[in-house]
Amino acid sequence: MTRQLLLLVEGSGFDKATSLEQTHRLADTMMQFTIDLLREMQRDNSKDNVILSPFSIALALSQLALGNIPKPVGSRASPSGYFFFCTYSQRFEVKEKFLEDSERFYGAKPETLSGDGEDDLLAINNWVKEATNGQIPSFLTELPQSVVMILLNAVHFQGFWRHKFSPSLTAPDMFRLNDEFMVSVEMMKAQKYPLSWFTLDDLDVQVAKFPFKGNMSFVAIVPNQFEWNITQVLVSLNQAELRSRFPREKPTLVKMPKLHLDYQVELNQALRRLGLGELFSRPDLQHISEGPLFVSSIQHQSALRLAEDGVEASAATGVLMSRSISTFSLNQPFVFIIYEETTGIPIFLGNIQNPNPSAPQQRIEQQDSPDDKNVVQGVIPK
Repeated sequence: MTRQLLLLVEGSGFDKATSLEQTHRLADTMMQFTIDLLREMQRDNSKDNVILSPFSIALALSQLALGNIPKPVGSRASPSGYFFFCTYSQRFEVKEKFLEDSERFYGAKPETLSGDGEDDLLAINNWVKEATNGQIPSFLTELPQSVVMILLNAVHFQGFWRHKFSPSLTAPDMFRLNDEFMVSVEMMKAQKYPLSWFTLDDLDVQVAKFPFKGNMSFVAIVPNQFEWNITQVLVSLNQAELRSRFPREKPTLVKMPKLHLDYQVELNQALRRLGLGELFSRPDLQHISEGPLFVSSIQHQSALRLAEDGVEASAATGVLMSRSISTFSLNQPFVFIIYEETTGIPIFLGNIQNPNPSAPQQRIEQQDSPDDKNVVQGVIPK
């Protein structure tokens, strides 16, 4: 999964990030911020897929304020990387200390824009493509003339399952969008997958942890009903829960859809609604330049690949459905979290409503029994 966040600083904060000794508190703070941001992202359309990286967003805002967000420690899924890029206009005077600190803390060696819009755009997109291992080949479509500085970070993560799925068992299956419609997806399957999972009875959801090789894990949260309060569930699943709640692994029949999704969004409006409007109007950025500066745009783009070998990322009154105690199926909308076990820091979080948006939806016709369903082929009008 790759996440990146772009700050376009045109012309007129945040406190510094917490230290390494406070990583658990930081993890909780980042998770709460992401939950609030997810709520804002789904205010207009709760049926869209959303994929966010709280880690990347925190890094970008920290670089803007020259804070220090700790990186996950210990063994990591590989290859994995965090990349920073800083470029500014020749007509714009940047304080030397900001450039020095950007390179010192973030490895962002400053570069100047050439002044040729097409060349600068190509250079930025090439940097993104390389930093995300080709997952995001084109990040920007245009570069406004008013932009005088660009701060860009990219997070590329590739995790390999500790227990892989066999490609020979992957086959077309149905993913239920709601109690009326479903879509066909390529579904990965395992008969006796070693899985640690539990049920939150009060929230009516099931939670499973799919570990990667190293210290990273993929946590999937799936409801027993189609209509559910995503933010309430995420608030209840704090970092202490994720560190201590999971039981021993047991052989489980598992179904998980293959995914290859792209997500892009401008975060300005959502951040304003979260009380960060000053960032776009009257921020204190005198540590960057004496001239008046303001953040004109915060762009966030991601690509998620979920397959048999693992995950690659570049950045809620329904029908009650019964489940077997020996079965864990991601065959309906679910939330995922990719987090670092040692620190608890969430690297990626997403809400998957439809793993195959381009596929035609099919209607479910319910008969006398909830389990007796016919599927009617046909495209559902939008």
